[in-house]
Amino acid sequence: MSLPDTADGGLMRVPSDRIGRLMDLVAELSLSVAETVRSPDLAGLELSHFETAVHRLTMIVREVQDAATSMRLQQIDEVFKRLRRMIRELERQTGKKIDLEIEGAETQIDKLVADRLYDPLLHVLRNAADHGLEPPAEREASGKSPAGRIRLSAAQIGSEVRIVVEDDGRGLDRARILKKARERGLFGPDEEPEPAILWKVIFQPGFSTAENVSNLSGRGVGMDVLHTTMSALRGRIGVESNAGSGTRVSLHIPVSLAFLDCVILRRHGQLFAVPIDVVSEIVRPGADDMTRISAGDGAELLRLRGANIPICRLEQFFEGFPPPEPVPPAGGPVAVVFNTERGRLAVPVDEILDRQQVVLKALTGRMSQIRASYGCAILGTGEVAMVLDCERLDAGAARA
Repeated sequence: MSLPDTADGGLMRVPSDRIGRLMDLVAELSLSVAETVRSPDLAGLELSHFETAVHRLTMIVREVQDAATSMRLQQIDEVFKRLRRMIRELERQTGKKIDLEIEGAETQIDKLVADRLYDPLLHVLRNAADHGLEPPAEREASGKSPAGRIRLSAAQIGSEVRIVVEDDGRGLDRARILKKARERGLFGPDEEPEPAILWKVIFQPGFSTAENVSNLSGRGVGMDVLHTTMSALRGRIGVESNAGSGTRVSLHIPVSLAFLDCVILRRHGQLFAVPIDVVSEIVRPGADDMTRISAGDGAELLRLRGANIPICRLEQFFEGFPPPEPVPPAGGPVAVVFNTERGRLAVPVDEILDRQQVVLKALTGRMSQIRASYGCAILGTGEVAMVLDCERLDAGAARA
């Protein structure tokens, strides 16, 4: 990896494994500092200027974390260049003229993320070229330019990078996708799912609506690869499509995989962390603001400023919790409202503890089966909190 040398304007090549080692050491440093300043041995001691020193040390550690993270960033243009070269091959294989537009190639992204993005993005481009874009004659008949357009863009939004692949083709075939989904038992014979829910079935393993298998599509792989990769990268996928106007696939990925800004929550004695970017607001609802629908599946709703927000309880996903209390505890519950792809979601918790930049550790072995979690976060106190995946919370709540 190449890094700018501010002394002479040249470049210095540093192996990526050394940068990875530096990231690990910075994470350990962050934990050690947090354990030291929160040590119970300091309780009761009168330490003048201690708080000022702790604040300064914390700020320095944060700057070191940011500097170490930036060393592993590279422009996403390295990925886009490879995809640009593949467009010519896709034109040859499909017999279609394709105009590729690229925006935001200078956007910075973690090298570990960039190394894993090429294959999934290539699958999206192939689907756009093979399924989305119409043949030139069909496009002209519908008043479009003979050449199909695919727009590939990237931009940093907060602590996420948003990558969008958008085409101006025929759009997803709702009837065909729904028919195939019903055949696989994903929906009932009379069920008419919302578009945002229906489009997600294209990421199911082996799902394909192609009548014939080609070297571009029809095997039911590709979009499944994208979904698997995005889950591993703690990212999420959004799909929008309009018949005759095209399809838009957006990928939302954290800028860095090493550190995560989180709000720390407690529920029935267990600690949870949630990325701060998905938190819409934190409220203390009154007893009449949380209601249960008597009909249907008895779903709970939070009434907030005239809007009804679905409630998801962590008890549905994590064992060891007592059943929900019929009467809210003294002082009332605290509800954290999250933004998800399907809309807002409210999660009752007992208390909000802190906001921290945590070190994220992936779950392995049996723990990898834990639902609705990205992994675990090691807190400054040495305690471990489960990092909630709000998209899977929302999906699980919808199925409950």
